[in-house]
Amino acid sequence: MSICVECKEEFPSEILSPLITSEGNTGLLCGVCALKLRNELHGLPLNTPFKGEIAQWLHEKAMKIKKKRRRYAR
Repeated sequence: MSICVECKEEFPSEILSPLITSEGNTGLLCGVCALKLRNELHGLPLNTPFKGEIAQWLHEKAMKIKKKRRRYAR
């Protein structure tokens, strides 16, 4: 397990990935935080999905984990 540097939540290590920007490597991000940061940096609407299959898969896996945690936190 590893921690996303943005949201500070724990995820399986295999679904965290660095996002390389013009400012350098962001560190390990979950797919949700990576999408949010990518869209902000490029001025895209916040709901713009990743075009790459792997990046989108990582985003979907992270979303499922976050939704499951919210459901059990109630």
